[in-house]
Amino acid sequence: MRRLLLPIFTALVFAAPAGAGTIIVKLSFVPGKLSVAAPAATATAAGSVQVPVTIADGRGSGKGWTLRVVASRSVTITRITARCAANSTCKLPTATTTPTGDIVLQAAHDSGMGVMNLTVTVAPLPSGSPPAPLTFTVS
Repeated sequence: MRRLLLPIFTALVFAAPAGAGTIIVKLSFVPGKLSVAAPAATATAAGSVQVPVTIADGRGSGKGWTLRVVASRSVTITRITARCAANSTCKLPTATTTPTGDIVLQAAHDSGMGVMNLTVTVAPLPSGSPPAPLTFTVS
């Protein structure tokens, strides 16, 4: 066994310096983009609607963002919950204002980075109101 291991060990010792060298790896940061994804939803007079919204901010700037709802009529946002998406290191958004008009959430600087799952709850419309299709945009 010694006769076999000694030549192998000697070969490894002398081969190591021959393989040594300097390896230079250049890395650069390429910023991502800001995007929103939400399924089609409709607010009705029947009850509140909870819409799952995913926001991905990969820009790396920490500038914050504004989430808006686009609806055929005025809707009222009653609640917003946020959590980091699975396998994402995120910084949850800090709201700079309460929901008003078409603004659902305005993330402050240095917040709302990474991939986040939001649940946006929309209040029921007044009785007899026509349904309001909802879509979301982020900028």
